[in-house]
Amino acid sequence: MKKITFNALLNHKAHNYKPMQIEVEKVIPLYGKRFEQMRDHPLDDCPEIIENRELMYMEGNIAHCLLFLDANGSDGILVEAEGFGYARKSQFIPNARAIIEANDITAGERQLHAELKGMVDRIAELAHTGQKHFIFEDMLGDEDLRVLMIRTVAEMLDRREDLAEVRDHYLGITGQADFTVTAKPAQEMKLYCPLEIQAEPQIYETDWDAPYEDDLEVIPSSCACGCEDEINEAIEKYSEPEEKHRGLMVYYDANSPVNEKVVSAFPSVEVRNGELVGVLTCRLTEPLTDSEMKEFQDWWSGQASDGFGESIEQKEIKTEAFGTIYVSFWNPSDSWQIETEMTDTADIEEEESLDMGGISM
Repeated sequence: MKKITFNALLNHKAHNYKPMQIEVEKVIPLYGKRFEQMRDHPLDDCPEIIENRELMYMEGNIAHCLLFLDANGSDGILVEAEGFGYARKSQFIPNARAIIEANDITAGERQLHAELKGMVDRIAELAHTGQKHFIFEDMLGDEDLRVLMIRTVAEMLDRREDLAEVRDHYLGITGQADFTVTAKPAQEMKLYCPLEIQAEPQIYETDWDAPYEDDLEVIPSSCACGCEDEINEAIEKYSEPEEKHRGLMVYYDANSPVNEKVVSAFPSVEVRNGELVGVLTCRLTEPLTDSEMKEFQDWWSGQASDGFGESIEQKEIKTEAFGTIYVSFWNPSDSWQIETEMTDTADIEEEESLDMGGISM
């Protein structure tokens, strides 16, 4: 068989391996070096443990725990803090991601896997009789795979926290909807950040004899308010096709709870308090916890500096007032920061009911 490789701890002359029952109350991904820090220094105070302290407790012989997952790997750390702010009781869990994924598999997925394995076994059996060529349809079992797949998709949709209602009603009629899906109403959140705007020097006819300078001229944000529409048109022009519905969230970690809570995140600029600022407009189905908000803000900071922001700041943007300008959503100064603002949900809920509710597939 193929060799199995994973990370684990080996106890020297262990007396026993008698386990206790564990119930994981919450899975928390740790990004960057955060997982390494917890793994190497489990007795250090941890903000994620402090924030979720009430979820960890003993109930008879059952330990209610948090499972911290390496967002960039597969391992995890199980924690029952006993009311403290650090991993007072903990255990390294190899391949924790596989445990999570196995727990999330629906009955339909298991049956679908069984059907596929049955097909493989039938093909292998016939191959040993000398048969070499196989037609997929001939190898199908008695189960209608289309019906099974529709039922499985409905089960998977029903587990999503961002959906209010999921119904499957397969009738086998061409053109008839197989699912009815209603999304939860979304709340709007905006993340504001300062902009750095620079313009190419403009040369006029009277300046032909003047020495040429290629240094960009800094445009104060308060003077660039009239460029709002031109910049937003450029941002939309340079966006990728896959960003159409979710914006930059298509690049977010799929395993993070934030990815289901934040439906979409679109960057733009807008005038705020007399200045042109950068803004990430987000739609949320649930409020973010403190640690999730920090995770999301850190991600947006990275997008502003190295992802979306690095891409857009290299694009020439033509404006009527200043000619060619370049817009940076990030700068290294101490004054750069993110400000968060929640929007009243009334208008957003009405828009969601029109645009996203009752989607039939």
